[in-house]
Amino acid sequence: MSRNPAFLLIFILLFTVPVVAQEEESPSRLPDHPIPLLDESLIEPHPPLIEIGPGLLSTGRLERGFDVPGGAVWRPSFWVYGNLRSGVNLVDPGGSGDRIVEWAQRLDIFGNLQLNGTERILIGMQPLHQRGSFSRYVFEPESEEGWVDETNTRLTTFFFEGELSELIPALDPDGTRKLDYGFSVGRWKVDLQDGLLVNDMMDAVGITRFVAVPGTATTRMTLIAGWDEVSRDNNLLSEGSRYLSFSAEADTYQSTIDLDLVHVEAPVEEGGSGWFLGWGSSQRLKFGGESYNTTFRICSSFADEEDNAAVSTGTLFFAEASKTPIGTSDMTYATFFLGIDEFASAARGETNGGPLGKAGLLFAAAGLGRYRPALGNRADDSYGGSYGYQWSFDRGTTNLVFEIGARSALEGDGPATGAVGGRYQKKLNGRTMFQMDTYVKKEESADIGHGLRAEILVRF
Repeated sequence: MSRNPAFLLIFILLFTVPVVAQEEESPSRLPDHPIPLLDESLIEPHPPLIEIGPGLLSTGRLERGFDVPGGAVWRPSFWVYGNLRSGVNLVDPGGSGDRIVEWAQRLDIFGNLQLNGTERILIGMQPLHQRGSFSRYVFEPESEEGWVDETNTRLTTFFFEGELSELIPALDPDGTRKLDYGFSVGRWKVDLQDGLLVNDMMDAVGITRFVAVPGTATTRMTLIAGWDEVSRDNNLLSEGSRYLSFSAEADTYQSTIDLDLVHVEAPVEEGGSGWFLGWGSSQRLKFGGESYNTTFRICSSFADEEDNAAVSTGTLFFAEASKTPIGTSDMTYATFFLGIDEFASAARGETNGGPLGKAGLLFAAAGLGRYRPALGNRADDSYGGSYGYQWSFDRGTTNLVFEIGARSALEGDGPATGAVGGRYQKKLNGRTMFQMDTYVKKEESADIGHGLRAEILVRF
């Protein structure tokens, strides 16, 4: 090979300069220096109101802790946290019914005794409301004007949860007996089929375990038995009801599939017993070259006695889809439901409304005062849905949602109703948020109705 310096210079220019130029011109080329996933200096920590022992957001070496019988090591810490909601509601039904104007309050406060990574005791109270009635000042109707006091000291949450193999390691020192059973006992929230089938706080014991099922990545099976504080589909407490359910959730290659079977045993004077079945599937599907997050659910109820407000026979079909438009941080979504006969949830808490709360803002219960959703949230012999778009501003600290929806009786023997509404949310600081909801609705053969609410939410 020639050792002529001029030849070597030409060779270098021909084979290196184009490569450098190509790298400089490509906007998608990865940088040569590392870039952190998140600038931790921008994160403002917000610890709980009270911390005793290791903090929730603390870093560093773990404390030694102490041994307990059975071989577990506990490092106790106690945290107090919660949120306070205060809002003004205005509801004008537009037809029969009184106009409501009120200032309502809600406080949810919790004490968490964390023993280690898997075991804890959680206690909670809602001292400003009870059984669905909130402490509030009523402006309208005039017949109710004045302060309504619903303060109380009732425990709404009180349970212990953990995992058997972590609670008593001595039972399986080699980790070969497959004793990884998770459990919870006490008063806690049971939620099945995204709240459509069950959405209630009850006294119950639950046992769950992950098992290997061919064709799935993992499958979780859960058995729950509830003996007290069970509320029925009419959002009323049933002192004689007993709850039993079996649930399975499996992750497949394409979907997450849920299957639930529930039985509620109750005396006839409290509505009677019933059976309930739910199936759901969540996945990403492609339509017209676009990918969407989708969920499909089918829930059925079967009353042992005649249909009543507590339990009835019927089926609910529910579907939702959403996506983030390319190049934005926004979200667009659509929902559809079909209720055949009179579907009833197995258990619904006093403030949770009906099963259609997932159908959109126009269907959802506010959970504060007597604000009524524009389109209601019961699914009896009806069909409908909603379409909405959420804009995100100021690096996610401000959201604006616009939604349009409608519903109609399935057999044409009831009025159709359409509505438009929106929601505005603004983060005021690390713990405080302002929210405003509004809607306008029109029901056949009725005047135009509207609703407006504004609230401040403080997390501590």
